[in-house]
Amino acid sequence: MADIQINVLGTSFTLRAQEDLPYLEKIRDYYSNVCNEIQKNDHIQDQKQAAVLAGILIADELYKEKQKAIEAKGAQSQPGDDPLEDLEADRLTKSMIEKIDRALS
Repeated sequence: MADIQINVLGTSFTLRAQEDLPYLEKIRDYYSNVCNEIQKNDHIQDQKQAAVLAGILIADELYKEKQKAIEAKGAQSQPGDDPLEDLEADRLTKSMIEKIDRALS
């Protein structure tokens, strides 16, 4: 378990997670880089819009990677193989969103 300071898009808060600090730093830095690229390339100045768009882009990446993993198994898609139905990922995502919402309030 580790605590990490998040400073992204003008918002600062501390996040406590079960992962180790180096991993959390990589995740934070990746998210921060995606947000910065969105603001530079898309000229989006509204920080909430940039944060939402970053989340959507990262979710898109995750979905595509999960689809690749399913296809790499060589199996045809089966009911329940849809990455969007991954309940654990959904639970974790909702938990992170709730924490961010509380920190922004």
